[in-house]
Amino acid sequence: MNRKRYSQVNKRDTLLKEGLDMYFKEIENFTAFTELSQRCYPGMALDTKEEKDRYMKHREKMAQEHTIRHIGLYDEENLIGAFIEYDHQMNVHGASVQAAGIGTVAVDLPYKKQGHAKRIVKQFLQDARKNGCVIAHLYPFQPTFYKKMGFGLGSSLATYQFRPVQLPIFEGALPVETLNSADIIEVRNCYQKWAGRTHGATDIEEYGFSFLERENLHTFGVRKEGDLEGYVTCEFKGGKHFLENDLYIKNFFYTSREAYQALIQFLHNQKDQVRTIHFPTFDKDFSYLLNDPVHTDENLIFGIYHKTSVQGKGLMYRVLDMDGFIEKTNPNRFGEETVRVGWKVADTLLEETYDRVWQFTKGEASLTDDPAEVTVTIDIGNFSSLMMGCVTLESLLNSGSASVEGEEEKVLNLFQGLQTPQCWTFF
Repeated sequence: MNRKRYSQVNKRDTLLKEGLDMYFKEIENFTAFTELSQRCYPGMALDTKEEKDRYMKHREKMAQEHTIRHIGLYDEENLIGAFIEYDHQMNVHGASVQAAGIGTVAVDLPYKKQGHAKRIVKQFLQDARKNGCVIAHLYPFQPTFYKKMGFGLGSSLATYQFRPVQLPIFEGALPVETLNSADIIEVRNCYQKWAGRTHGATDIEEYGFSFLERENLHTFGVRKEGDLEGYVTCEFKGGKHFLENDLYIKNFFYTSREAYQALIQFLHNQKDQVRTIHFPTFDKDFSYLLNDPVHTDENLIFGIYHKTSVQGKGLMYRVLDMDGFIEKTNPNRFGEETVRVGWKVADTLLEETYDRVWQFTKGEASLTDDPAEVTVTIDIGNFSSLMMGCVTLESLLNSGSASVEGEEEKVLNLFQGLQTPQCWTFF
């Protein structure tokens, strides 16, 4: 695949209209980008020449990938801000669509609070639209900031902490074997098969499987009739002494029930060596797997409720092409109602309003020029969360984040039971 180049056409003109002699262009000098990253992300610990050199070489290597672009905001020749664009293929309700990711958004310290972060986000969104992307997503450094930029909250991730003996036993489970970098093609194929059937998942390029080469990570797989049908990646972390170990799950993918049960049995078998397992999941029913669902800290919450996990919000979404969301994704995912719904979706960042009517016929959606029977008014962030299945319309109405004119019951039924997205791609 040819690498997408970054067009600078009209980038300077756009900022000149704002009275700024600034411009966006693809970064070539990664020394400046490394210095910027050190100041804006102290948690990266780029505090030595060796760490800076390592980071700079990593970014130079990533810049060669056709799906990644490092973009700088320049004042004359000075790099004052930056971000990284990622091209993704995302499974959206069963259809593979173009998606855009943004990461490492940075504005140098002397230039903060001058609107540059907002300019960076707007530039990213405009680039993504020009590239034909249907949806954008990101991991927020601060969810409130990106909600103001029109991104909606995604799925909740839960992390469970339990002892291996809390997992069930599956007699006769398939055997598990150690995997390494020689198995990268099979591991990637297994992941892509999982992603192809999972709403919210994105394709991962080969570099995303470098965990198979890392010395601190261990990957184990399950085969059925010679085909890899599941794998788990984990990391050991020590406790108070050298015999005390905790196991942190980094990957857990499977394409069959037999593989799932084999991996669970494998984790159960570590009970003689592992004190606790730290397990992240989007599965709302995971606690039903455990013989004892109680978190190892055994805390109670709200009186007599036993703590089972810790939850958080991460990935956020923003629909970029409203018409394309219907035309390029699976239209058969909504309820059984037949109704024409008018949308009034406000986007304050891009200063536009989407005003169209969608025809739902027994849940199948399409565009229509006929008048609406029901009208929904909502902002772009909450619209994006609703379309991705992260929140119900009823919850948005209860919170005052949306309003409905017309027969409310019909439109409410359309958005019940949508799948919630799962994404394990970090960028």
